[in-house]
Amino acid sequence: MKVVQFALDHPVSAAAIAVVLVFAAVVKATLPPKYPSGVPWVGKSEKGLFTVTRATFNSFFKNQVWLDQGYQKYSSKGKSHIIPDFAGRHEIVIPNNKLRWLTEQPDHVASVREAHSDTLQGDYAFTTPYLLQTVYHEHVIHKNLARKVDTVIPDIWDELCVSLHTWGFDTESWKEICVYDNMMDVISRVSNRLFVGLPLCRNEDFLKNNSAFAIDVITATALMPFVPRFLHPLVGHLMCIPNHIHYWRTRKHTLPYIKKLLADFKEQQDSPDSKIVLPENYLAWHIRTAAAEGRTKELDPDMISRFIMPVEFAAIHTTTLTITMVLFDLFSSDPKKRFVEGIREEAERVYKEHNGCWSKPALNKLLRTDSAIKESMRVSNFASRGVQRKVVAKDGLRNVEEGWHAPCGSYMSINVHSRHHDPAVYKDPETYDAFRFSRPREEFEALSSEQRNNDEYLRMRNLSMISTGENFLPFGHGRHACPGRFLVQHELKMLLAYVLMNYEIQPLPERPPNQWLGTALVPPTKAKINVRRRKDAVMHDFEAVG
Repeated sequence: MKVVQFALDHPVSAAAIAVVLVFAAVVKATLPPKYPSGVPWVGKSEKGLFTVTRATFNSFFKNQVWLDQGYQKYSSKGKSHIIPDFAGRHEIVIPNNKLRWLTEQPDHVASVREAHSDTLQGDYAFTTPYLLQTVYHEHVIHKNLARKVDTVIPDIWDELCVSLHTWGFDTESWKEICVYDNMMDVISRVSNRLFVGLPLCRNEDFLKNNSAFAIDVITATALMPFVPRFLHPLVGHLMCIPNHIHYWRTRKHTLPYIKKLLADFKEQQDSPDSKIVLPENYLAWHIRTAAAEGRTKELDPDMISRFIMPVEFAAIHTTTLTITMVLFDLFSSDPKKRFVEGIREEAERVYKEHNGCWSKPALNKLLRTDSAIKESMRVSNFASRGVQRKVVAKDGLRNVEEGWHAPCGSYMSINVHSRHHDPAVYKDPETYDAFRFSRPREEFEALSSEQRNNDEYLRMRNLSMISTGENFLPFGHGRHACPGRFLVQHELKMLLAYVLMNYEIQPLPERPPNQWLGTALVPPTKAKINVRRRKDAVMHDFEAVG
């Protein structure tokens, strides 16, 4: 929206910038290719001039069409192909049945870190290249989150309840809610309850500047690919001045807290009898992990505050997009299928069984809730391609089975969208069936212990939303699968459970349409729902801080 407003206020400047970007895109698209000559393209004409350039521009509008064409013609038959990309990073799309081959490539041959850094303009957008070069924040989450999930669930539930009270307590009148904007606020607060804790997670200035920083990153990500490489050091630093401004505005809130945590940690280590207990949040995990590993640079207060930024960016926006899609898919489904009633019944039953206290075992019983979220991630996933890798080996990467060679600098990925919509994989794939994954799990749970077997048990576990494989890839796959998915699973389950236990939602007569923006499927950001507090709402005592 800021870009549009700038264009309206400064049409001449906007036109000049557009000309430069178009020229840069043409130059970039006509540079020597970084893709194997023996692999077929989709979307690129075999005749005429500037075929790659034309395909590059057209890809912004034809991504979905070309994805499906490539999937039908090549991926479903076990063959790779190349798909044009508007940013000029044309990708070799590996067939889904070769997912294991892709994910087992060593990091020094095919790097997920380099692919993500290039996409997110890691040299400029996150204030220092060091963050995405080391991705130490991911290491911290890998080391701590799975072990600490049960510990942080009460805090996450508490913050959800506080945040969602903005929906109101009126049991008679309907209230209109803009889903995307509201979920952005809720997820930001809830995520920061885990990242930085109370009271900072409710500080409006901190949250506002975090959100602005994310928009800065998205802007750089969208525009920098069209800038010639030799201009990156100049343009990158100039374009990302707002990133530094918004970081410094968040830093004034985080730095005093980080310094206190470091002092508390030192006292805790120096004094065996110390009564100090560090909180369970990302900042404390970062400090403990870096200290245990002797990472002195990662213990610098300013560096710790910088590492929060990619964590915020990765967690908040992807989770917001996901839950926005879930709510629209669920509340626009046929009321006769009684999906809402089924999820509500399950949530209330399990919540009561566990005495109004969520825990990991309790949340694992929410099979219908899990299925409703996973089904939305299948049918309305915002990422059309996943498992991205960049070939970094100087000699490139050879696919012996297909007989092609990917040179250093080329990109590879897996087609997520078309696989999720393949009728050979999912029955009636265009329909949102909230209980698609829970029906077999509930049937299995109803069996006696004598009727169950280990193979079937493992198959049922793989129906969970956090399980990954060639048929479900929103979280990636393998050793680089999203480390935060264990938290996201419980966070979204609790959010949906709270909403349905405490509110009525008017069914939508039709699903507000999503919109394709290049490779991304974006939910309607201005669409609204009507909500009303239930008379028999499930109340919860929460931390009245901030």
